[in-house]
Amino acid sequence: MPAHADVFDRCLREASEAARPALERCISHAVAALQVAETQSMKLAERDELALAWRELLKHGDNWCAQYPAVLLAAFTTKSPGATPPSGQLLTPRAPRPDQSRDPVADMFSLVDDAKVEDDIESARLLQQVLPVVEQSLAELDALMSSAQGLVNVSPEFNPVRPDVFAQTLRDLIAGTTSEPAISAMWIKHLAEPLGRELKQLYERLINLLELSQVTPASYRVLQNPVTVAKAKGGTTVSASASSASGQDASAKSRGGAVGYASDESPTRNPHPYADLSNYEIRDELFQDFLFRGGGNADHGLAPSYYATIEEELTALKATPDSAPAPLHDSRPAAEPGDYKGTRSDPQREALPAGDFADEDTPSRIVDVLSQLSSQVWGVYGRARERALVRTQLKKDATRVGQVLGMEVVRKLVNQVAQDPRLLAPVREAIVALEPSLLRLAMVDPRFFSDAQHPGRRLMERVAQRSFKYNDEFGTPFEAFFQAVSQGFNALNTQTIEDARPFEAELGTLELLWQSQDRQEQTQRSAIRQTMQFAEERQSQADQIAYDMSMRADLDHVPGVVLDFLFGPWALVLAHARLTDQARQIDPEGYGSLVTDLLWSVKRDVTLKRPAKLIEMIPGMLGKLHAGLASLGQDPRETESFFKAMEKLHRPVLKLRRVRSRRDAAESEPAPLEVMLEEAPVEETDLSDLLPATAEQRKAKVAGQPWLTPQELDNAGFEDTMPSGPAELNEEHSEDTVQPPAETENPEEGPTAQAKPGAEQVLLSLREGSWVDLHSKRRWLRAQLIWASTRGTLFMFVSHGGQPHSMTKRICERLITQGLLRAVNTEGVVDHALDALRAQSEAPAEPVSRV
Repeated sequence: MPAHADVFDRCLREASEAARPALERCISHAVAALQVAETQSMKLAERDELALAWRELLKHGDNWCAQYPAVLLAAFTTKSPGATPPSGQLLTPRAPRPDQSRDPVADMFSLVDDAKVEDDIESARLLQQVLPVVEQSLAELDALMSSAQGLVNVSPEFNPVRPDVFAQTLRDLIAGTTSEPAISAMWIKHLAEPLGRELKQLYERLINLLELSQVTPASYRVLQNPVTVAKAKGGTTVSASASSASGQDASAKSRGGAVGYASDESPTRNPHPYADLSNYEIRDELFQDFLFRGGGNADHGLAPSYYATIEEELTALKATPDSAPAPLHDSRPAAEPGDYKGTRSDPQREALPAGDFADEDTPSRIVDVLSQLSSQVWGVYGRARERALVRTQLKKDATRVGQVLGMEVVRKLVNQVAQDPRLLAPVREAIVALEPSLLRLAMVDPRFFSDAQHPGRRLMERVAQRSFKYNDEFGTPFEAFFQAVSQGFNALNTQTIEDARPFEAELGTLELLWQSQDRQEQTQRSAIRQTMQFAEERQSQADQIAYDMSMRADLDHVPGVVLDFLFGPWALVLAHARLTDQARQIDPEGYGSLVTDLLWSVKRDVTLKRPAKLIEMIPGMLGKLHAGLASLGQDPRETESFFKAMEKLHRPVLKLRRVRSRRDAAESEPAPLEVMLEEAPVEETDLSDLLPATAEQRKAKVAGQPWLTPQELDNAGFEDTMPSGPAELNEEHSEDTVQPPAETENPEEGPTAQAKPGAEQVLLSLREGSWVDLHSKRRWLRAQLIWASTRGTLFMFVSHGGQPHSMTKRICERLITQGLLRAVNTEGVVDHALDALRAQSEAPAEPVSRV
């Protein structure tokens, strides 16, 4: 039983499932190449033969594509490991004939059976063209597949998905279709190159799958064979076989051919002139023209010298040991692979709880396109060398200037985003790990970055924007977010990128996940926001009601304490009743008509003349007052002083009633009212608070911020807040919501300390949805502004988990001044990176080394 049976079987399924679309692309490429060859041929017979070849290829292509996956899957499990040549026959070398030119492939076979030999020659030629393209990735895949099968040492012959299985299976399909050797040879010739490309991409996906499944590569046995080495440019040693392959590639380029991706049109037929990018420094004016103006040279072909230069770089890169430092990496300390806790290495950070940071200026670890990332998280593309191989190979496969420039923009853009200090380090590393997919996207859509709505660009931007929700890379919430992102990016890196659909699909998957995660929190936020909006609307109507009451003509001789009650709590009662009344009555519960009775009851010179009316009115009036305040949710302690004042105001009439009761018991005849008033004892009490209202008290004032009930204060994040009055928040207690740590308190700063210039501007710059870092209960939190009052005097933030934090404008400014409330800049990350590229490209040119 293989050590990793599940992943081994999955690799076989992946390979067979990928066969159909891969063969479809190979056939499309071959048909296009045959059509181009037909148009270029000057011989009628040759053109007819080429036309027949591509028509027959189209005719049989669908049938091959339908059969290929199943036949391959069977071959993976039945092919005996590398014991015989592809055809299964034992062949002897053919003796050279001096009268004929030598064919290195044909010389491998004897003339035992010409028909079979011709088939074997075609299979060998197909394999010969495929092997150089997949050489590097095949070596890694052999080691991993051997380990997945439980082998200690690498045994390439036991790799079921080796290239000769693909080649021979395809050759068998072709052989069963036509008996014309010439037609078959043309098919093989034009299918070989795209098949090599497709296998290379498939092998990279399988390598990534195996590494993500924790498969450790088997080791190679060391054989003491002499190896001929040749010096490549720059002093890097390469094997003789690599040198030979390089020579063949260079030879192909010298004939005008491009190694790797070939366009549908031959280079010699390209209507655009060649562009020489062989210096690979991408001249500033060329780069700027492409980046900002679309690039007039984007459709130009590439000169042979460009391919020669890229081939040199690719050869040198392949020869570079994987453990060697990435080229051009500076001496800055890099985080260990897999170490996502680099920022905790600082002693100052070690002393802080998770989620805290000592200073906003504390540098985070450095990330760029040359960084070594965690192979456990990112698989094969965690290695800088592997990403560089993909980048260089794609540049070798390019056929147009636009593709090269598009990939250069991607590289610079990724590097710029990776150094954005606003993003947590794992997020920046994720963008770096996504580079292979973005480069492949640039091959088919070189200017995708210029479209803000393009799925490739939107995916980067949305991941970055979503990450602003977190300020702690070690917390469980961020780990859940990052796991989904890393899984999605790894999946993209294993896919063949032909258009933007894979990016759009991955973005849609993440958006659905995030919406599901946010649903409960959004419901909670909506409830809190509605509470605050209702309180603000209630206060606005109460202010208007108070103003209308201040214009009444019956306010003369009314004590100030009564007007304060009417303009404050009772105006709120009236507003609350109107907003909650489903029947839309003019005066719900009759709270408005009570105002007239209340004003009459506190005028002593009137009530003493009609004591019976007041005595009859008091019980019902007091009952309705208490009922109204209860419906508002008012704490009885807030209006205790008002009811004590009412008792003092009504006491003379109540005293008068007791005196009259005693006289009625002693006399049979009623006494005149004047006599009763003269005989009524006067109580010694302080009536200074019952004086008529002053002109200032008769003016209704607009509340500074909405009044909130104790429950609303708790729900809104005013923790441990005791209301100070009917129309004013207790800011002293509100400060308890966000306390500065002891070490930041300034003993010289008193309660009247003024906000620094700029604090108000910072506050005014915040909009609903803005993120801030907020220090609350000795812990830094990432919070979002979800509501601000219309007058800008009250603000509500919500941190992770839906925890609200509300505070007044004065407290916000104080926190900003003390550095305990910091606005987070969340302006477009990709836009910011593109602006930086623009600034760099317009700066004086500096020497650029090749990477």
